[in-house]
Amino acid sequence: MDADTLRAHLEALEWPAVPHGKDTFKSEHDTDEGKMTVYVRLHENWLVASVVPFLSTGGDNSFELARWLLRMNRDMFMTKFAYDEDGDVVLTVELPTENLDPSEVSAALSGLLGHAIGHRRTLRLAAEE
Repeated sequence: MDADTLRAHLEALEWPAVPHGKDTFKSEHDTDEGKMTVYVRLHENWLVASVVPFLSTGGDNSFELARWLLRMNRDMFMTKFAYDEDGDVVLTVELPTENLDPSEVSAALSGLLGHAIGHRRTLRLAAEE
């Protein structure tokens, strides 16, 4: 897969594909939970899409948050939470590019965005309690 093929996949899914550095696209989505920005990048043998940051914490992550993230990781298909180098929470999906077809890209990106929306809602409601 190359950047032009990735752009074509994104456009077929009606995802905005704004170039954002080498082999990376920025795709913004207006949702009921606010704007979601997804970065989609090609690495040597991987397609990586991430909501960065999903939750800005500056590394001040509680034990309860870490447990919740692990429980969510167990229950999500392909999509996973992680901490970035700043300690913020990211939501990401990684796919090997070998023999990758458009339906797999569609499933992965749709799942990522769906989980981002659902989990942002859950965290907002928990913060209001």
